[in-house]
Amino acid sequence: MFEIIVMVCLAATGEQCTEFKLPDKEYRDAVTCIRDSHAEGAAWQSQNTKYILVGTRCAKDAKAAVAPNS
Repeated sequence: MFEIIVMVCLAATGEQCTEFKLPDKEYRDAVTCIRDSHAEGAAWQSQNTKYILVGTRCAKDAKAAVAPNS
């Protein structure tokens, strides 16, 4: 299964960037994951305003921490 990985930085400083995987977002194929990743990342960021979304990617068995919910 593919997971959406978001690269985010702290909004206050624009620094301390890290990657998180979005919880409950798994896809059977890379194409669907990539297609949905930007919208899902933006939706997550709109609920977690202390972060700025820098980018998204899709990965299998990602070692990133689960994204926090502010």
